[in-house]
Amino acid sequence: MKKSTLFVGLSALSLVAAVTVASAALTNNVVDSSATNTSTQGEGIITPMAVIVNSPISGSSFTKNFNIQANYGWVKVWVQNTSKETLTVRVTQSTLSGTQKMSFSVAPGATWPEYGTKPWATGTHWVSISTKNGGNMSGLLSVKLANSKEEL
Repeated sequence: MKKSTLFVGLSALSLVAAVTVASAALTNNVVDSSATNTSTQGEGIITPMAVIVNSPISGSSFTKNFNIQANYGWVKVWVQNTSKETLTVRVTQSTLSGTQKMSFSVAPGATWPEYGTKPWATGTHWVSISTKNGGNMSGLLSVKLANSKEEL
């Protein structure tokens, strides 16, 4: 009789422990289905987020904006120039004429990654790309954000 009582007690305890672990696992793995980026965040881990991915550059001028969320201040801007013109890339904060955060040129046929030198502020940022003489541009633009420079 004592063995069966002990067995039932241990079985009940095991069941309670299993349910507790299972419910805790479900709570820690909740995914926000409204998220539209490729980032994940949990228990202090933040993975890089691509906010612009291979956006085609065309025409005589090009602008595109992106938003920096909290914990994603490190920025990498990547440009592939497939045109015959040198591309001038300028990144500003808040508006197209706002504070300049980054500026660089990409030679015809070249690809260039440019990294922020320190974390940027949250909010809207603008990428504007142009040529010296308003020539026809072609290429690709990507922007990646991260919690640290090493993650880019």
